Amino acid sequence: MEHIGLDRNSTDVNGLEKANFPFSKDWAPVTGRIGYTWEAAPGLTFFSQYATGADISANNIFLLGPTQPLDLTTARTYETGVKHLFWDNRAEWSFSAYDILRKNVYAAAGGMQLNIAGRQESKGVELAASVRPIEPLRLWGNIAYVDARYADYNFAGGSFSGNTPPNVPRIVANAGASYRFFTPWPVELGIVGRHVGDRYNTDANVVTLKAYTVADVYAFIDIPRTVFSAVDQARLTFRVRNIADKRYAIWGDPFYPDQILLGAPRTYEISAAFKW
Repeated sequence: MEHIGLDRNSTDVNGLEKANFPFSKDWAPVTGRIGYTWEAAPGLTFFSQYATGADISANNIFLLGPTQPLDLTTARTYETGVKHLFWDNRAEWSFSAYDILRKNVYAAAGGMQLNIAGRQESKGVELAASVRPIEPLRLWGNIAYVDARYADYNFAGGSFSGNTPPNVPRIVANAGASYRFFTPWPVELGIVGRHVGDRYNTDANVVTLKAYTVADVYAFIDIPRTVFSAVDQARLTFRVRNIADKRYAIWGDPFYPDQILLGAPRTYEISAAFKW
């Protein structure tokens, strides 16, 4: 059991409290998690879990008013999967599947308003793998598929039941490769790619944010302790993000359906990290 408390007040520019403010609400939900792991054979592990959760319905509590229903959003999650480590621990893969149900979900609407979306159902799978064919080289990748839908999302004049929540792609994939040179000052070169599928920018699913694929490259140097004897590890990194200078929409705000947030253009970074 946990305790959640909400206290909110709102005043005008003169400091006078607005009608129906202040107000407060308390909840005491009971949530939990149970699961298992089973090593069926050396390096081969199966796992599953069931979890429940509860949180305040709106991700922006400043939009909640005292006249709105203030029941918590509740969630339950099923997840199961398998992980396999093999080839003398030089390769591994994992697969997982999940089913998430959230009830009493508040959804953003245009004009800084909130709708009660009823339920949000998400089912998905994820596959990940990595391999080190030779000691300096590492290859890895993962891909996830999710089917997210609204249910019982009805309002005066229509329904969004069956629609996909905004900014949720069906497909997300990542892949990368790196090569390490074991020189007196070790150097590693790498490339990382990311693909994000089509998304919608509002619950109405009218406007599509197109899929995009971007790639970053990097190089870092591990500086020996003989140079900085006071630290355990020192690393200098140079990175180029969005190397192809791709122009793409990274996010859409349902409160402002005619606007999108563009991803960063090609960006150069230099950083230094020290670990004591």
